[in-house]
Amino acid sequence: MKLSWLFMATLVSVSGACSRAGKTALAVTLLQELGPAAAVKFTTTDDVFERCPRGTPCVVCDIDVPFRIVEDAATLGQPGTDTARLGAAGAERVVWAIARRQAVERAWSAVRARLGRPRVIVMEGSSIVSIAQPDVLAYVVHPFLAPARWKEGWRDLMARADLVAVNRPRAETRPPAAEVMEAIASAAPRGAVVVADVTLPLGDWAPVLRARLHEGAAVRA
Repeated sequence: MKLSWLFMATLVSVSGACSRAGKTALAVTLLQELGPAAAVKFTTTDDVFERCPRGTPCVVCDIDVPFRIVEDAATLGQPGTDTARLGAAGAERVVWAIARRQAVERAWSAVRARLGRPRVIVMEGSSIVSIAQPDVLAYVVHPFLAPARWKEGWRDLMARADLVAVNRPRAETRPPAAEVMEAIASAAPRGAVVVADVTLPLGDWAPVLRARLHEGAAVRA
């Protein structure tokens, strides 16, 4: 495992093909597995605001600055939010970065400056991966959503992923859609492809990744 960018911390990044694929759920599982760790949610928005995908302006889409770093507990802890879930999972610190595409690199520098010296960082976000260069990249896919609706850049991210998790809830008995599995195969990910409920303990469905993460964290302890 290569040396990471910040005081030799292990940087684990979680990206996903679409909203509600299970990115935050996997980040929570990783935080619970790895113990004391910092958590980062990195959100990228368009340089020019046109329309929020949810239909109304929001704190993400219509930022009036190149980037914003959210650290206040009241905002991060709002019930039902991704950042609240990361905090509840045991993150020793949570930072939310919201950046326009042209300011992603500057926002990442600001995040690094605020993190201090964590042993492990678990980060959720896709556009940041090429800049942050994580030690481990996990990519999460919805088992039934057509690849035509996946986020731009999915093929490159999936190809470099150390793990592609097709997030099928434990109560779901149907196999993933054939077109989903075919798209994954076409990207030729370098790591394992696993169909599993990512809310389950990591050792239950990704023991090789679990061992690798603990090895890397131990080296940096």
